[in-house]
Parts: sequence; C-alpha cells; structure tokens
Amino acid sequence: MKSNQPVLDFCLAEYRSVKADLIKEHKLSDFDIDYELRYVLFLFSAMSTERSPYRLNFLKKIKNVLDWSVTYEHLLVGKIEKQPSYQLSDIKIAKKSLPFSEILYKFAYCMALQDNHLSSDDIFFLNNFRDYLFAPSNLERAYNIETEVVKLDDGATSNLDREKIKEKANNISSVKVNDHKKSPSLKECLASLEELTGLNSVKEEVKKLVSFLEIQKMREGHGLSVSAQTLHMVFTGAPGTGKTTVARIVAKIYKALGILKKGHLVETDRSGLVGQYVGHTDIKTTDVINAAMGGILFIDEAYSLYKKSGNDFGKEAIDTLVKRLEDDRGRLVVIVAGYKREMDDFINSNPGLRSRFNTYINFENFKSQELIDIFKRLCKNGDYVLTSKAEIKLLKLFKKEIEKKSADFGNGRFVRNTFEKILRNQAMRLLAIKNDISKKDFIDLMEQDIINT
Repeated sequence: MKSNQPVLDFCLAEYRSVKADLIKEHKLSDFDIDYELRYVLFLFSAMSTERSPYRLNFLKKIKNVLDWSVTYEHLLVGKIEKQPSYQLSDIKIAKKSLPFSEILYKFAYCMALQDNHLSSDDIFFLNNFRDYLFAPSNLERAYNIETEVVKLDDGATSNLDREKIKEKANNISSVKVNDHKKSPSLKECLASLEELTGLNSVKEEVKKLVSFLEIQKMREGHGLSVSAQTLHMVFTGAPGTGKTTVARIVAKIYKALGILKKGHLVETDRSGLVGQYVGHTDIKTTDVINAAMGGILFIDEAYSLYKKSGNDFGKEAIDTLVKRLEDDRGRLVVIVAGYKREMDDFINSNPGLRSRFNTYINFENFKSQELIDIFKRLCKNGDYVLTSKAEIKLLKLFKKEIEKKSADFGNGRFVRNTFEKILRNQAMRLLAIKNDISKKDFIDLMEQDIINT
C-alpha cells in the first residue's frame, strides 16, 4: 500500500472536526492533540525507518497536509525525544475519546501497511495499541477500520497480498498458535509420536516422561506424596529434526493427562519476544506468554535471547520469562529449542532458567534412509510416487549432503525443499510432452527429475 490520496483522505477525514471538539469540550490545545498523533506516527515509523522509505514518505505527506511548519515539527519531536521511554500509557487524550482513538488507529494501521505487509513487530504493536485504545465493547470499530483500510488499496499489492492482510486484520496475532479443538486421547497422542520417522531416542524419552506422570497421578489418587517435577524442557538439535512437531504432540499429551487445560502450542522466536525500544520487550514477551497460558510456549532458537554484550533487550525477555515461570506454575509449560552448545550457554546464563529446565531431549540428525522415508511420505500426501531408479539417485544425493556435515544442513527442511524442486523439475519435463501426458506421468517422479536440487 503506497501513501495514495484516498488513504490520506481516509485518515484525515475527521481529524480537524474531532480536534475542534476536543479543544472546545476539554480545553485542550492544538499542540496537545497534534502531539499524540505525532507520537503514534513516530512509534510506527521508527519501527521500520531504515528499511521503509514508504513509511517516511507517508509521514511527510501527513505533515504537509496538516501544514506543520519545521519549527512546529521540531517542537513535537523534541517533546517525544524527552520521554524516558516510549509507552502507550503516554497516549492519554485518545484513551478518553473514542472518536480520537479511531483516528489514531487509522493512522497507525495505514502506516504499518505502507510496506505491503505486517511485520511481527507491527502485528504485536497493533495488537497492543488496539487493546489499549478500545474497550472490548468497541473492538468492532477497530476491526471495521482494518477492513476499510484494506479496501482502500489502490492495487499496489497483489490479490494474494491483500488476502493475507485481510486475514491478519481479522485476527492480529504475532505468534503461531496450534489449537487442538478436538482433544485426542493419550493413546492417540502416543500413536502420533510413533508414526514420526526416526527419532527413536526422542520417542523413548517422551514415553518415559509420560509413564512417570501417569504413575504420579496414580500415587496422588492413593493419597501418596508425589515428586515435584518441572515440566519445562530443552530440545536440542539441528533445524529440521522434528523439534516443533514433537512439541505439538507433547502439548496434546499434557492435555490428555489433565496437566494443561487447553493443550495448545504457541510458537515464537526472538523476533516475537524482543522489542526495539525500552519497555517494548516486556509488552511483547508478556503478550506471547499470555497467549500460551494453559498450553505450551515453544521458543525456537531461544539461545538468541542471550547475548554476552549485556546491552541487549533479550535479557529483559529472559527476566520476564523467568518471573512468569514462577508466577504461573501449573498453567504454563515452556519448551526452548536450539543447538546443544548454544542452548547450554543460554540455560546457564540465568539461575532461574537453570533451576527450571532440567529435562533435556536431544534430536539427532536424520540418516539417509530416514530422509528417503520422509520424502516418500511427502509423495504419498501429494499423490506422487518415487520410482525405484529415482529413489536410488535421491538416496545418493542425501548421503552426499550428510557426508558434508554442514552446520546448516536442514534435515527434514532440506527434504521438503528438495521435494519442491523435484516437482518443478517434473513439471518442466512434462511440459515437453504436454500433448500426451497420462495420469501415471503426473504421479511418477523419475530419475531425470533428480537434477539441480
């Protein structure tokens, strides 16, 4: 979305009239009201200044339309820069005026969409901003604004982009939530675990934990004491080894055992927890944790929160997390994941983490035949068949990749990427015979398709 005139008109349509009403009814000054607008524009443009000339251009056009002089702009920005920290609570006028709240939200949402997409920071901030400005009974007004903004798109974004934006407008969330509406039984959960390719040691560790928890529950039923057991876990291993998949299953298992009320999984990483200015990180981390209450919070590459330099907002995220682990025992389970050495450093960086994470499960890299099994499962799900000659060639490819011992080898992700490349190769091959393609041709992945992967 570029800063076209309809977007500007939409944002500014009622600004002057609402401003006049506020001045008359509450004896406010022009500067007081303009300051809150400039403050919101500052927050949303500052998030993305270096990579977004569109936001800066949008800001420039707003200032021109409102006829803010250089001196006046300097005064507004000067007041903002004097703030010790940038908090939503500094927005006081809009908090008491619904019409002004709607205007500020219009500006914020249009500013955020200048890049044609909503970043994770944008989504978190919009979520917080919306909830701060609007009471639950008025949230529908915010949703209507989001819908209207998308309609104003002049075609700069593709239909696909607009659909994605509409989807986020209807449900703004910066975390990925896997919510299990139909709760599977413990037996079904364990069956799902067994169906996974490889991961034998992981399966064994999870089953041991389940057995322990079941026995503790039985002991409690007999009035016997039960051992205190932290349910938080550390998953170590390279990318693509199934850590997230197993975490989803563990969430279902805890629900089936009655340990967690909801049993959903909330996935995030550093970008979903760490903010860009003082006070932002606590807001973001708190929101993610709140979304995970009654379920599992899965933090991928959690070690990236810890930096030895000390001047990093990641420490604030860790401190907030540790406090909530203590305050919300029994209602929240956290699984942190990443490479083993880095995760050891991360856990040892804070005594609070060290005392609460004592269950480690290591995910080994897949063997070449296991990668073939994963590939065949993708084929089955997509109505494809890997021919015997193609399988021999693909197995050699997987062995070669494993022998490289590259630190960034993606395991399951590498298989998925390879699968997609092979499908494109097959499509190119079939287009050469497009006048005589049989159903079997569409299904079979041939030896000649295993190229440039």
